[in-house]
Amino acid sequence: MPVEPYLFFDGRCEEAIEFYKKTLGAQVAMLMRFKDSPEPPGEGCAPGNLDKVMHSTITIRGTNIMASDGRAEGKPKFEGFSLSFPAADEAEADKVFGDLSKNGQVQMPLTKTFFSPKFGMVADKFGVSWMVIVNRPADKAKDFVISRVFDAPRELVWKAFTDPKRMKEWWGPRDFTVVHSKMDLRPGGTYHYGMKSPDGMPMWGKFTFREIVPNERLVFINSFSDEDGGITRHPMAPSWPMLMHSTFTFEDEPGGKTKVTIRWQAYQAAPEEQRTFDAGHASMTQGWTGTLDRLTAYLPKAAKSKPKAKAKA
Repeated sequence: MPVEPYLFFDGRCEEAIEFYKKTLGAQVAMLMRFKDSPEPPGEGCAPGNLDKVMHSTITIRGTNIMASDGRAEGKPKFEGFSLSFPAADEAEADKVFGDLSKNGQVQMPLTKTFFSPKFGMVADKFGVSWMVIVNRPADKAKDFVISRVFDAPRELVWKAFTDPKRMKEWWGPRDFTVVHSKMDLRPGGTYHYGMKSPDGMPMWGKFTFREIVPNERLVFINSFSDEDGGITRHPMAPSWPMLMHSTFTFEDEPGGKTKVTIRWQAYQAAPEEQRTFDAGHASMTQGWTGTLDRLTAYLPKAAKSKPKAKAKA
């Protein structure tokens, strides 16, 4: 099991969680207040602090960070450590560093170093120290990109990617069957799906949405998963990146057609994971070609289907 940090915000925990949701895309895995405890509050909880956070867990880019209000005395203090945030590229590093700096204190300006094209240190407004780093030069990373033009209007193609019932009809490699398809389409929401291979082997996956522009763009973090929605390694490639940064764009083409472009980046990848990703473009092309072939076959059927009429009262 991984070692996970535990932060005590001493009365500002809920404020900190909201801040990290906005600046770092944090997701709340659980939150319990002192008043929710099945046992009477201890000495550390004054009567006026029953609504304070006794325990919580947030997830940032697949890493759990636990947090509490502790004694809720209003004097959070963080010394002797920093949390490291690996940005996908220089643009993200600039944005995250700027957001963390608001009402905080820059400890080292974001700049180019011998080990990174962008690195900086900042204590946010709660006093938590962050190191923002781009782990590898952008010109050495190899994005995987594939496009397909579909003979269908953009609105219909968009629905095919954002309706879990429709996803169940075509999603996944050739000859795979989707057995579970549940989606919460909002920034911070997830799409959790389960598939079976032709030989019956189960495979689970998860999207965590970061940006949604209807009929134009989907941005999310993609990972392999388990039946409960946890993040897992690739079941057949242990050195495959744990997280993938995915961008799907939708563009109008002449004749009422739609161009979909899919861009994958290894996200927060260790050097070995990046090498595995860079070497896997041919297999990704094969897999995505089969998936997009299935969507090509599905769209004419979707265009012909009509919504069921509502029963009269």
